[in-house]
Amino acid sequence: MAEETGLFIEDLKPGLDVPGGDVAKGLEVSPEAFEARFGQLFWREKGSIDPIYFKLAAFCKTTAVSENSPANLGAKNVLFRKAPTSLEMEAETRVLGRKFREVGAATGVCQVRSTIGDTLTWTRECIVNGRQGYAFPDDGTPMDDREKIAIAFDLADAALPPAGAQVERTAGALVAEDFREGELIPTGRISVLRPDEIFWITRGLGNLAKTHYTRESSYIVWGLLTLLYGVYNYADKFQCAALLGMDVARHTAPVYLTEQVREEEHATDGAPVAPEFLSATLTTKTVQEIPGRDDLRLVTAGLDVYNNVNAIGRSEYERQKAKKALGGIQDDGRLHIGEYVLKLAVFTSNATR
Repeated sequence: MAEETGLFIEDLKPGLDVPGGDVAKGLEVSPEAFEARFGQLFWREKGSIDPIYFKLAAFCKTTAVSENSPANLGAKNVLFRKAPTSLEMEAETRVLGRKFREVGAATGVCQVRSTIGDTLTWTRECIVNGRQGYAFPDDGTPMDDREKIAIAFDLADAALPPAGAQVERTAGALVAEDFREGELIPTGRISVLRPDEIFWITRGLGNLAKTHYTRESSYIVWGLLTLLYGVYNYADKFQCAALLGMDVARHTAPVYLTEQVREEEHATDGAPVAPEFLSATLTTKTVQEIPGRDDLRLVTAGLDVYNNVNAIGRSEYERQKAKKALGGIQDDGRLHIGEYVLKLAVFTSNATR
């Protein structure tokens, strides 16, 4: 039997500080390489780092708590307190609480808060296994000692674009006046999620967590990549919008790919595995004034990401469906896989050129 390593649910007690790591250490996908592939996803000040790239890299240094996790459930209160300009920062994670279904349970839900210096913070929940043979004891410990995490976005803590910032409005970009409450903003783009790109990003950022593999040796796409590709669908529209954070980042269903897509390990003579196709919708929730800033508006927008499942993804999904509480594939072949509520500082038309 292989030796069990890492932290398990019995180790993750409220108040525990879990060691993180240097965000810059071990990265093989640089900010420049990331932008060469995905372009500039949001407006950002010259010299700063793409916030989605920074979030992906930072997350990879906070996965010690979820090394033995079969699933990350999502995050709340993702906030950029300061525009990232460097990767030379340490990640810190603190356990906020746990939940067990019942006495004798071998798994639980762990709730943590991660902080990257004075730049980025977020809370998240993940399911974590116990060690082999572990069962939650009936010793008076509360089964649910998690905090109730409410949405708590404080604009005073967010990294707003500086007053007088130069904003060039590219073709297709939306300014504040284009966002109207309750209105769905269309996009004609559909992202192609190719296996080689998945491994380029996950390996290049150092995220090879166990949670990405099922017992049937199928690959589960890293949930935050659904956010990346969902945003990518709208990249040409976000050039006048700065990402301040997210109220919610929820992974509603997995994206499955099989091991045979790893061509360097499983060379075959058959046709290449079809990629996954991701589509997205963006709906404006609120548009608010920002005190003292006539050049900006605070826009809250819901980004929903869908997987137009291919034959292999569908087959693996159906195998897993009987064991997990997963929603169904819609009649049009789409599966809702991600729900994100973006907080954006969007420039007004008179602030662009």
